[in-house]
Amino acid sequence: MNKKSGLLLVFCVGVFAACQNETESSTVDSVVSEKSSSVAAEAEESVAKTIIFSSGVRDGITRGDKYNYFALKGTAEGYDQVTTIIEGTAVDYRDTNNVWEFDYPYQGPSIKTEITFTTDTSVLYGDTGIDLDDLAPESYVTITFLPNDNPTITPPAFTVNEGEAQNFLSEDSGINELVTVMEIREIDALEALNPLGEKLLEVEIQYVNNGSVDTYIAPNYFSALDGEGKTLPLRYTHFWLNAVAPGESFTDTVYFDITSEGPYAIQFFDGAWIDSEEAGGTINDI
Repeated sequence: MNKKSGLLLVFCVGVFAACQNETESSTVDSVVSEKSSSVAAEAEESVAKTIIFSSGVRDGITRGDKYNYFALKGTAEGYDQVTTIIEGTAVDYRDTNNVWEFDYPYQGPSIKTEITFTTDTSVLYGDTGIDLDDLAPESYVTITFLPNDNPTITPPAFTVNEGEAQNFLSEDSGINELVTVMEIREIDALEALNPLGEKLLEVEIQYVNNGSVDTYIAPNYFSALDGEGKTLPLRYTHFWLNAVAPGESFTDTVYFDITSEGPYAIQFFDGAWIDSEEAGGTINDI
């Protein structure tokens, strides 16, 4: 018995020592990891960035205004263009107008969102699957958008019911577009789109170019509103950019996160199509 007790004591002491060593090792590894992260963060901060914000950003944060838009101004000296990246997708760009400044007004989604701005010329509007680690550290800056929880809701330029079409005509520019919301439906979330919740709003769009000039269209030309008129987040992981020649057409889908209850409204983004006489519109019940 004494021998067995002695062996058990030795075994317990051995286990305790091993655990203590493992704990100490984990602690050391944790400290080293924290120091490495801190050093990396300091190194990142010390990189001379090509984009410097002069307004609209404070402590790396931009906030939605009363309409839940954000407006940024900054400098990008020596570069002709600044491209915006959300969820690894190049969702828009702004020319710097050869004076190395840019303004970026944008209707941010009604959720906290990481937004990256870059001058890297390898990034093109419409690109998906962009890995920031592949970009030069000095070429991009990431900020956080914090939405206004109680924004002022303004009437959309156009809101149509499922199956209805809207024509956009500008004789001076040769633009004649026919846009139809073919279908609006709730679906189970698609894992590949990195959804926020368990449901998505799937919207099928048909676009016809009846004009005399090439046109461009992308998912962020549309927005979806919940029952209170607040903007639903667009799933940028499903992004397409179509150049449509005169006489051509296409049909594609747009996805929005369902973060609140309907009935939902699909509207044409004011920045793309504006006709004040048609403001108001109706709600799309699903």
